[in-house]
Amino acid sequence: MRLQLHQIRSHELIREGDEYRLAREARRTMAASTSQPTPRRLLAWLRG
Repeated sequence: MRLQLHQIRSHELIREGDEYRLAREARRTMAASTSQPTPRRLLAWLRG
C-alpha cells in the first residue's frame, strides 16, 4: 500500500514538474517573440 502511494505521488510530482517546465518554456518563447524590436519600415507603414 505504501509503495503504491509513493509511486502515485512520484508520478504526480513528475507530471507537475513537466507542466511547470512547459509553462516556463512557453513564457520564455512568448517573451522572446515580443521583445524583438518592430522594423522601422513597418512602423512607418503603420503611421501612414
